[in-house]
Parts: sequence; C-alpha cells; structure tokens
Amino acid sequence: MLYDNCRLPIRILCFAFVLIAIGYLIQNDNVNIFYTISNSYIRLLGQVSYRIGHFLVINMPLIFLVNLVAKRANSGMPVLLAIIGYVTFLVMTMFFNDHSLVSQAYTNAMGLSYTTNADTYYPLQTGMIGSFAVALITRYSYLQSRKKSIYSFFGFLNEDTRAILYELVLCGILGFLTCLIWPFFITIISDLVTWIAEDISDPYRLSAYGLLDRGLSILGLNNLIRYPFWYTASGGTYAAISGTTVLGDVSIWSYMPEAMLTYSGAGRFITPYYVINMFALPGMYLGMYFTISDKKERHRHLLFLIGAIFMSVLCGNPLPLELLLLVTSPLLLIAHLVLSASLFGILFLNSAFMGFSYSSSVISAMPGSFVDYIINIRIPEYFHASLVILMVGIIFFIIYLLMTIIYYRYLAFDLVGSDRSKIIISRLFDAVGGTDNIKSVSNSLFNVTIDLEDTEKISYDEIKKVGAKNITETKSSLILDFGSASAVLKRNILKMLKKMRRGSENY
Repeated sequence: MLYDNCRLPIRILCFAFVLIAIGYLIQNDNVNIFYTISNSYIRLLGQVSYRIGHFLVINMPLIFLVNLVAKRANSGMPVLLAIIGYVTFLVMTMFFNDHSLVSQAYTNAMGLSYTTNADTYYPLQTGMIGSFAVALITRYSYLQSRKKSIYSFFGFLNEDTRAILYELVLCGILGFLTCLIWPFFITIISDLVTWIAEDISDPYRLSAYGLLDRGLSILGLNNLIRYPFWYTASGGTYAAISGTTVLGDVSIWSYMPEAMLTYSGAGRFITPYYVINMFALPGMYLGMYFTISDKKERHRHLLFLIGAIFMSVLCGNPLPLELLLLVTSPLLLIAHLVLSASLFGILFLNSAFMGFSYSSSVISAMPGSFVDYIINIRIPEYFHASLVILMVGIIFFIIYLLMTIIYYRYLAFDLVGSDRSKIIISRLFDAVGGTDNIKSVSNSLFNVTIDLEDTEKISYDEIKKVGAKNITETKSSLILDFGSASAVLKRNILKMLKKMRRGSENY
C-alpha cells in the first residue's frame, strides 16, 4: 500500500533530476570541452529545465503529502486540507522556532518568510517528517469532520468547514510542538558534524558522514550534513598565497581550476558518488531486472532498465531508488546504506579524490556523474583517482548485482516467514481451482503471474483471502501483487506444485 501511495512522487522525483541534468549539461561551462552552446534560446531552455527540476526537488515533501492524501477519498477536499495544513505548519515554525539555529535548519520552500529590522526569518526545514505528520493530521481531520452530528457543538458548520477548522488547529499545534522538539534534533546533527569535522582524515568518520548523508537525504534533510562539509570550514580549509581562504570541500574543489592548482584531499566528500552512481546503482538495477522471470515483463522493462541506468550514470543521484527501496525493500536499503557509507572510508584510504564544481542548493545537487568523471579524467593529476574509482566501481557493481539477485530471490520475506507463505500458497491453489488448473507461474519484481487453464474456476471469495495488495485478472491469468517477496513466493509455489504433482503421480 505504501508503495502504491509513493509510486507517483518517486517518478516525479526521477523526472525532476532528469530536468536538472539537462539544465546542467546546457549551462555548465565545464562541459564545453565537448561542445559549446552559445544560442541564447537553448541556454534559456537550460535555465527553465533546471528551475523546474529544482522546484520539484525542493518541494518534494509537499508532493508526497498531496499524493498521500489524494488517495484517501474520492474528493478534492483532502488535497485542499493538506495544502492549508502544510502552510499553517510552516508558518507556525517560522514564527515560533528558535531563530538561533544553524542556517541550514531553515527552508525558503513556498516562498514563506518574514523580515524585521534585524533579519529575515524562514520556516524550519523538516523534510519528509513534517509532510508525513501533516498527512496523518489531514486524514484525521477529514474523517472526524464526517462523523460529527448536525446537533453537535459545531453542528452549524458544514463538513468541509469543520475539516478546515480541525486542520488549522491541529497543524498549528503540530508546528508549535515542532518548534520545541526540533532544536534537539538539530543539536544532535550539529554535534555529529562537529565530531566528524574534528578529523576528516579518519576513514571511520568519513564513513559516518556517508551514512548520515544518505539517511538524511531520504528524509529530505541532507542539507543539514552537506552544507557544513561542502561550504564551511568543517569540510576543510585552503589558504591561498594571495591571502584568500577557501572553506569547504566543494568550494575548495571549485576554486582549484581558477587558481590553476591541485590540492590533495579536496573532493573526499564527493568521490564515493562516482562509484555509487556509475557502478553500484546500475548493478542494482540489473539485479532487479534479472529477478524478473516473466519474459513479457522482462521485455516490457528492458527500456526502463536502460533509462534507469542512463539516468543514474548521467544524472548522478541515488535518491529515487533509495525511496523505492524504503517502501518496498527496507532490508536491501539498509545494506545499500552501509555499503555506500563504507565507500567514503575505502576511497580515502586509497587516496582517491575527485570532487565536482557546484554552488547551488545542496538538496538538488547531483555529485558524481559520468560527465564530471570524464571532465576530470583528462587531467593527469587525477589519473590515480580515476583508476581507483574504476576498479572499486567494478567490484561494487558485482557486489550490488549479486546482493540484489540474492535478496529478491531468497531473502525478501515480506510474507512474514515461510509458514505464512505456505498458508498463502495453499489458499492460492484453492482460489484458482486447484493445482491442475495452473499452467505456469512467473514473476516480475513485485508481482506473481499465474497462467490458468480455465479462468472460470477462479473463486473470488478465496482470492480475497490470499493477501495480495492488488489483484488483476486477464484473459488467461491472474496477476497478484506481493511486493518484493514475489520472486520468493513464486519459487515456493513452484516447489509446492512440483511436490504435490509428484505425490499425485506416485499415488
């Protein structure tokens, strides 16, 4: 169910990063070693593409919120409530928050701010956490407004007005409570930043940074960890002969071409993304593809496989896939987070440093793309880093490929263990008219397809007891959505079929 609710926002996020990549390729002067675009209309198109993509990424919590509540009722009212509630929540955090927090704790999403003689203030950045909390309140407000009697205290108000009243009050309270609680969370992150910054030559601390970066990215809060290390002294300092002091890993890397120098160590917070985007994620996508046993589904997903790998290599952002894993395969996500975090230590120990030039929002940044890799590989000083990235990348490609195949084929027990799997399979056999009515069984990544001899034998009462999230009937088959456990379940179905048919033949 969660996957169904999050599928569209994840697709929008993918599209947003493609738009950002298009804008980057058109506008970035660093890629003029391949081509030079001087046409003002094309460069304007790049600006438009980048701005749209950036807007979608920045406002992803709102997009998730709207999509979640839109599926809860056959009405536009929940969507209106969600927008009202979200704005109320942000405004409350803008006026009542601790204005002394670090700058990255705030957001200018939706253009909300207020200015005094002393300063300009913004709402708190709560990412997905805030949007999911507002979604729960929206659902509660909508349902409660439909339960009240016309003779209750607010009976003179109609249902929609009562829903808006509930939403305003509850989201206002949520915003106020967030202002009290959120500073403790920010303090914890700030303490972790300080601990890592004390020794950015420690591979274990770099790995801790990698784990925090990916974990907070999923929550829409990666600016809390990225900004200090990319643009402040926490990520290192470089004192130029001219007297200029450059702060932050990305800032130092961006400054080096201008000063015509190389600085060993710059890029340590970026290098792992070249391996993740160009090798690890393509390995995972390929592993997912090989999990599909249904030939038609495999053919149908071939173009998706090519597009996903191309986007990962070119656009350089693992967030869409990580969100997909979060709602479908949490165990695989944990393995990915641990492996990707280890890369920060592994590449540092091998003295591989390769950054990227960037000066915009860290939330929509796409470090570690193939374009930047090709640009840097031309520079002799980065040949060692390029070679290490390639070698480590090949190893991680194989690890991710095998890990994904093994997970989906053997470990993805969404069905709470083998005992329940047997019960579901038994019910499934009853629902389709017995084992003799089954011609073949195949699977895609999230579905089990059962081809039948006679669809008239299907018992719809039994089908409802199977436990599939969605059930689709075609002319000669049933398509059952069992999530990431589909490959495991299909394998168990074939085992039980073989065992039962062998027993029948012996009898």
